[in-house]
Amino acid sequence: MASVETLEAWTVATFNVVALGLVGVVAGHVSGEMANLLRGLNTLEGVLVFGYLWVLALVATRWAFADGGLERVQTGELRSLVVRGFLAGGFIGGGFLVGGAIAGALVNVVAGAWAVRLEGLPSFVFIVSAAGGIAVVVGGVVGVVFVFVDVVLYRVSQYVASRTTT
Repeated sequence: MASVETLEAWTVATFNVVALGLVGVVAGHVSGEMANLLRGLNTLEGVLVFGYLWVLALVATRWAFADGGLERVQTGELRSLVVRGFLAGGFIGGGFLVGGAIAGALVNVVAGAWAVRLEGLPSFVFIVSAAGGIAVVVGGVVGVVFVFVDVVLYRVSQYVASRTTT
């Protein structure tokens, strides 16, 4: 049977990935770019991308919650949770971008769309590294935002639970 800590991490990671995806879908729809974004994506690719992002989020959330999860807020440990949220978000952002770039490059090599040339490798590594650094910072900021969202939802759930049990 799964532990409470594992279930908490699984629930929070799943909520955060779905919420982030929903924000992306709404932004794409409002901007009118949703059709262009979805045109090149099939169901299998979408599931794989979502699954990869979810696994990154689960690993990062389990690490961020290793010292007591959201319950640490009760003992005034919000600062450590925010720091871990920034680091976990950075891991997710960097891992998502770099993993996606490497997977895309491998697909192109296997499909024969790229001739395997070593002279292009340094440019690829530089671009992916620079973009990965930016993704780490953006992911860290998103991670901090989600820490605050998760803490608010945690406190609301505690309030609701305390009202329904009395």
